[in-house]
Order: sequence, then C-alpha cells, then structure tokens
Amino acid sequence: MKEERPSKLKLIPLELADMMIKAYDKQRRGPASKKISRELGKEVEDSRSVWIGKEAILELLELNKADGIRLYFGIADDYPGHKLKRPEHKKRHTVVMVATKSKDSDNPTMENSVDCLRISKQPSLDKDNGGKIGPILMPISSSEAEAEAGLPADDINMCPPPPSGDGCLLPL
Repeated sequence: MKEERPSKLKLIPLELADMMIKAYDKQRRGPASKKISRELGKEVEDSRSVWIGKEAILELLELNKADGIRLYFGIADDYPGHKLKRPEHKKRHTVVMVATKSKDSDNPTMENSVDCLRISKQPSLDKDNGGKIGPILMPISSSEAEAEAGLPADDINMCPPPPSGDGCLLPL
C-alpha cells in the first residue's frame, strides 16, 4: 500500500485573500491602469487576474515531464516577430507559465526546481511535442486552441474585475 504524503496546500482565510487583492488593486493595478490609459490615450483597466484551464496546466506538466510550474509576470504587447491579436490587451500585466522539474523528485520545492526550457534554436513547431511550440505556455482556452495555431502573449484570458461580482467569489 502506497504511503500518503501530507498535503502541500497552504490555504489562507478568505479575508486575507480579499485584503491582498485590494492591496494589489490600490498599489499596483490602479497606478498601472492610469499609466496605460495615458500611454494609449483611452481609459484602460489593467488585469486583476488570469484564468488558466486545468487541461492546459496538465498538458504543460505532461509535455515536460515536470513536477511544478513557475509563473513569471510579464507585459502583453507587440514585440519583434510577435504581434498581439487582441489589441485590447496591449500593455496589460500577464503571466508566462514555465514547467519546472525538481532536482529532488521526492521533495519538489521552489528552491530545488529548474525551468524546463528545451527551446530549439529554430522558431518552428516542436515535432516531439505533437506540433506544440516549445515548453513555455501562454495558455489559451480550448475553443480558441482549435482555431489558433500560435500561442501569443494575449491568448491568455486576462481578467479585469468581473461586472457586478459575477464569477468572483471574493467579496471585492
């Protein structure tokens, strides 16, 4: 019989999550929204969150035989060779998900994990991954995944505050 490991989840109270999100809104998202609005010459709300589907996370882990994921913060924008398909995401905060592999597979931690970056020198589809592009993922929803061939920075579902609290469990 396999021995069960203790849970690695660190749950926090709803009240603490609410305070943390409100602090982010006040200290980071609010000022960023004002700056983006000035730069673009129109009213813009920066991202409050991103949404990533379970299938995308599991596929990223499987493609890389990984035991973790590192989230890097980034800015969605037009970059050389990579133009945004959704101009409404220009200059918004986003995340880049990178699979990680722990040096100690019995104790995967942030400290002993390394990024799985098997990036080929050619910017072509990786045949070993069934035509997927590299080990880095900017997730797209399943409906968009079938219609789109690439994974540009704006395909992640960036979320401004939901209208009237729909889809949001936190008392924001």
